[in-house]
Amino acid sequence: MEHNHSHTISNPNDINRSFMIGIALNIIYVIVEIIYGFQQNSTSLLSDAAHNVGDISGLLLAFLAFRLMKIKANTTFTYGYKKGSIVASFINSVLLAFAIGAIAWEGVHKIMNPSPLSGTVIMWVAGIGVIINFISAMLFKKNHQSDLNIKAAYWHLMADAMVSLGVVVSGILIHYFHWYALDGITAIIIAFVVLFSTWRLFKDSAIAMLDGVPASVDSIEIKEHLMGVKGVKDVHHMHIWGLSTSENSITAHIQIEDPNQLPEIKKMLKKELEEHNIKHSTLEFEYESENCKETKI
Repeated sequence: MEHNHSHTISNPNDINRSFMIGIALNIIYVIVEIIYGFQQNSTSLLSDAAHNVGDISGLLLAFLAFRLMKIKANTTFTYGYKKGSIVASFINSVLLAFAIGAIAWEGVHKIMNPSPLSGTVIMWVAGIGVIINFISAMLFKKNHQSDLNIKAAYWHLMADAMVSLGVVVSGILIHYFHWYALDGITAIIIAFVVLFSTWRLFKDSAIAMLDGVPASVDSIEIKEHLMGVKGVKDVHHMHIWGLSTSENSITAHIQIEDPNQLPEIKKMLKKELEEHNIKHSTLEFEYESENCKETKI
């Protein structure tokens, strides 16, 4: 049975460095966008700046969450502060939702009241954004499948690069055809792009906060694979949830045929779960003669 769903984070120092560089690059770019956005009265540049401010806050929250995961457990927080990474992911999605409203409002206002602006300036400033966002995204590419916050940072930055590319195109059209209302239309498009990426993040983090099965985990597949372990008769009362954005946990009742096979069965089950990126497991073993009173799911 060959399957490997495990994703591990590489050197934590590399992750820290990626966050710091990504945050610094985006702060510099947002300042540039705000300066030229106000100078040119460009809603698309200011909207993109608002979008990037949301991503900076997301990067800061993800960085904080990554640090919280390294704090050791204690008698009060027996799992440590790992859940903080999930809370940070949820807060990030809420902040981005506010950005969507602001972007859409300004976009509609600019469509209704277009004003002359320099397409060339928009084109060059947004072009710098394409480069910065793409470079920032590449910093997280190696580990984007290992952690929800890192994944969010990677895809947000990639989406930002595409959004900036769209602003470049609008700048070109404004420069050659003087379609000034396009500045507001571009802002509306940015709002929809942010909405699309934010909804997925909001959904995944909300499920995680309520101890639901993480989106990266297929509980039906896991049960099938556990049932496939030699000596296992039944698997029930199974619960899977996220300890953090990168670590999952499971509790389950395992019915076995032969008590003498318990050590080997336990070893195989642990191995199977680790291959599904579940490294924290609490398994209760039962025998065929027992009648489990708990609800079987």
